[in-house]
Amino acid sequence: MCDKTSIYIHIPFCVKKCVYCDFYSKTDLSLIPGYINALQKEIEKRSGLKDAIDTIYFGGGTPSLLSAKEVETLLQTIGDCFSVASDVEVTFEVNPGTVDLNYLRELKNVGINRLSIGVQSFNDDKLKFLNRIHTAGQARNAIDYAGKAGFDNISMDLIYGIPFETKTAWLKDLKTAVTLMPPHLSCYMLTIEPGTPLHEQLKKGVIRPLGTSDMTVMFKQTSQFLGEAGYDHYEISNFSKGRQNRSKHNSKYWDMIPYYGFGAAAHSYDKKTRSWNYRSIDAYIKDICSGRLPVEDRETLTSRQTMIEMIMLRLRTLEGLDLKKFTTLFCVSFETRFKDILDHVLESSFGSVKDGRFALTLEGRAHLDSIVEAFAEKIL
Repeated sequence: MCDKTSIYIHIPFCVKKCVYCDFYSKTDLSLIPGYINALQKEIEKRSGLKDAIDTIYFGGGTPSLLSAKEVETLLQTIGDCFSVASDVEVTFEVNPGTVDLNYLRELKNVGINRLSIGVQSFNDDKLKFLNRIHTAGQARNAIDYAGKAGFDNISMDLIYGIPFETKTAWLKDLKTAVTLMPPHLSCYMLTIEPGTPLHEQLKKGVIRPLGTSDMTVMFKQTSQFLGEAGYDHYEISNFSKGRQNRSKHNSKYWDMIPYYGFGAAAHSYDKKTRSWNYRSIDAYIKDICSGRLPVEDRETLTSRQTMIEMIMLRLRTLEGLDLKKFTTLFCVSFETRFKDILDHVLESSFGSVKDGRFALTLEGRAHLDSIVEAFAEKIL
């Protein structure tokens, strides 16, 4: 790994599955104690005291199904096995239907200093459609509890573009969120992933997704409204009140900084290779108990793969792609290698080149997928 890196901990447990979610998780909560024990062993087996950890992220699933004591145990194990920075950012995802004030106070006391609250919506009909376990009232309570528990670094997740949603309804969600003054907002456009209940509804004709033009309008509406409310649209789905409130952990993904992934289905990256653990709690625990690392597979990244990923990830961000860094890494000028595509993007006002960086405009980010696809086709 490198001098400073990150740790992601996957907690694959949920009370019930949301209709849109394709992340690996199970609803058998009796497996949690054994899973925590296996997590500790994996962390110990992969310990790297030379690596300075400056961000830790508990994702899921639903991490807030763990007890504060279990969270403390995992943080202590990380502290024993890695060099954790004194100013480490420790993010913990919470579902509003699983927390109260006392629990959040306990999380604060064991070392969590940033919360990512999965609100998704303040509309009960929308929450019901998504199969969320919480209500709009519980979402408001969770945000209130977070403040009372002493958290000032709070992110709120919202989702938009569900089949029956109107632009007016989405704007109402945004207005409600802004009145609660979170320093960070993540606003995700609904994608219907294969294998999810929502995808089954689509195949059966039960639902009809919003059209591309409607989704594009809502994407721009989100950026413009939150911009007027004082938020920086620093990544395609993320907004913060100033640079200091950006997600340090997720920013490292977009900067292609190495990270450790612990837990079932977790991925790891060391700049040269990517590996992933078994997408099965049983297989994960079995390998750990047998003294083996639970790695299902790994791949060595080619220069072309790295180039595509760098373009894709950096064009998601406000700052865009550092052209000098690109040239240094790949020994070729970006402007020369992609002159025809770059000229088209600039002429269409989809992007700009300024201060040695190529970044997309809001209009360009609304067409991110097709722009990245054009670059990928040129590379491959």
